[in-house]
Amino acid sequence: MVNLTKWSGLVATIASLVVIVLPAFFRVTHPQALTSLLLGEVAAIALAHSAYRASSGKQAAPLSIAVAVVSGLILLVSPLLLSPFDPFLTIMLGTSVLVLAGGVLAGVDRIRGGAAGRQTGAERIAGN
Repeated sequence: MVNLTKWSGLVATIASLVVIVLPAFFRVTHPQALTSLLLGEVAAIALAHSAYRASSGKQAAPLSIAVAVVSGLILLVSPLLLSPFDPFLTIMLGTSVLVLAGGVLAGVDRIRGGAAGRQTGAERIAGN
């Protein structure tokens, strides 16, 4: 579960970075551009923190999980409400689902995480 959390956190962080730069390629409303920029940055920080903690043998922090899930939900709904046009909407929905999944998987790992989630990376490698 630790590797799944680590890699999903990395993919979700990259998806958050895509959300940040996406309004530069499409003509979107000002509120949508701000929403994508601000929530994308917050989600990227939270997800990168969760991925870092998973790769260093610690469980994700509850605040990072909550921030990633809330940011993912808002990013998922925002293009439907603020600027619903086809290419932007499709890309935003796809990347927002990745952001949301990264936060949810970090939360599942925190709840279900066993001894492997509390080992350092060196301890996991030595055990293999």
